[in-house]
Amino acid sequence: MSAEVTVGWIGALSGLGGAMVGAAGAIWASWLQRKHERTQAHEAREAAQHDAAYNDAVQAVLRIKALFRRKWRDAHEEDWEHQLYAELDRLRLAALSFRSPDLRERLEEGAETLRAWQGVTHTRQHREDRPRLVNRTVEHLLTVLGDYRRGEAIPQPPEEYTDARDAVLQYIEEREDIALHFREPNA
Repeated sequence: MSAEVTVGWIGALSGLGGAMVGAAGAIWASWLQRKHERTQAHEAREAAQHDAAYNDAVQAVLRIKALFRRKWRDAHEEDWEHQLYAELDRLRLAALSFRSPDLRERLEEGAETLRAWQGVTHTRQHREDRPRLVNRTVEHLLTVLGDYRRGEAIPQPPEEYTDARDAVLQYIEEREDIALHFREPNA
């Protein structure tokens, strides 16, 4: 083989190798670009879902506040309790979407306290405290959501909130004990 033919082959093979490296680089760059776009789309979906859950939680708490405000003003509505439970369910559903276990726990706890709102004063002689304690629970949930939105730590619950929560837990426990007592066969 002559030197000219060898140089031609080397040039051809170099060109072919360069083309293959270029093609591989283009394919790899395309793959990286698609992966980046998928990641961005996934993050955008998660952010949209998070924002929707946050808005649902805030709207549910504000509607709960309005429902109790109407109740305390003696604006009797036949389906008041049904509306309350629907908003509490909406709040609990929104809470499931948050990654923060502290936020989820506080929203669940607040929803449970408000579900059994009659129990916030069942151990006290004066039930006049009930509107204040229920309102304090709702306000605490709004504070928690606001602090979370600003990226701040979930605040410690105020004493009135914990008093209301503890009274409700006791109320629920007593009701369960009574129900269990009536289910047991009398001997």
